[in-house]
Amino acid sequence: MDTKKSVLKFLMKLGLYPHIRFTYSPFKILEFEEMTRRVDFRGDERALDIGCGDGLQTLLLGRRTGHITGIDINRDFIADARNYAAGFKSRGQVDFLDKPLEAIHFDSTSFDLVFSVCVIEHIPNHEEVLAECLRILKPGGRIVFTVDTLETITDAGLIEQHRQAHQVQRYFRTDTLRQLLESIGFEVLEMQNLFRSDLARQLFEQGIREGFNFGRFRCVSLADELRRAEEAAPLDAPGTFLLAVARKPVV
Repeated sequence: MDTKKSVLKFLMKLGLYPHIRFTYSPFKILEFEEMTRRVDFRGDERALDIGCGDGLQTLLLGRRTGHITGIDINRDFIADARNYAAGFKSRGQVDFLDKPLEAIHFDSTSFDLVFSVCVIEHIPNHEEVLAECLRILKPGGRIVFTVDTLETITDAGLIEQHRQAHQVQRYFRTDTLRQLLESIGFEVLEMQNLFRSDLARQLFEQGIREGFNFGRFRCVSLADELRRAEEAAPLDAPGTFLLAVARKPVV
């Protein structure tokens, strides 16, 4: 086990991990806050996290739900997530699968909540994946997710650099994402642009050029600074990300 994994396992034993501030990007801290405050957790939900990576956010969501499944096609990420989850069993029921959603064949109407953090835009068959989300959600169940828009980035070269480096299939806009969700059968409850401030744009451009590792300790102070900048930015201004909340209709 490498040093990072050993440290995280030790912090988990102390009850200090998982925590959203154990990330290298201030965007992920605020993004997670925005997503979770839009859900009234009961504590008994069955939830799904699409594109869960090494499971940090999945484990955090597992503290609020009855059971959560994290899925990712990267087997190394899933191996790490399972390793971290081994010390988490007393705090929540979590499991991980290393398959794409459409290959798992979950039972229909088996989930109350579906989450995804800036993953849908990277999936070539995102329409099929969203349709599968609708199928596996219970009537009234919700999907809460974010996607990249990069509406605040005006440098076409930077956008193309980001697209290639992160294998982005498409960038969404409020109207195109709403149309897509409604065509699949979702009832759209909310669309909100995120990271509308000049500071967010500057940090994201820096991330494209230099990588999105802002340093674990600097990341915390940057997140606080970014939060203040976002609170001052108009809600209807363009954003770098887009948050969507949609519901499976109750027939």
